[in-house]
Amino acid sequence: MTGIQRCIVALAVLILAGCGPKEEQLVDVKAAAERQAGGELLLDVREADDYKEFHIPNSTNIPYGHLALRLGELEPHKGKPVMVIDHSGLRAPRAMEQMQKAGFTQVFVVKGGIAEWKAAGLPLEKLDMKQRPQ
Repeated sequence: MTGIQRCIVALAVLILAGCGPKEEQLVDVKAAAERQAGGELLLDVREADDYKEFHIPNSTNIPYGHLALRLGELEPHKGKPVMVIDHSGLRAPRAMEQMQKAGFTQVFVVKGGIAEWKAAGLPLEKLDMKQRPQ
């Protein structure tokens, strides 16, 4: 690797390091569970099929790809704390940024995503997809 290539790699690392959420915008999974139990919104931005497979009880699912079109659904939470979770922490920071641009002032990212939530043994549930008789 040449000196210029090393400089480019170092610059890219610095830029990417500055793009993520700040420490005060992160919440660990146990604190997130406590905050959700206290009434704070937990927004799951994973795809609907992933959410149906398993999800956090009482969480709200709006897939990241649909967030811009569905921000109006979150309007009642605009001035309140909202925690965003995804699978492992890649989409949640982007969702947080999108929400902040839309005027949400108290948005937090759950560190480690639902993978960390599951590893911590916190509650998960599956959607019952059985059709009920009419």
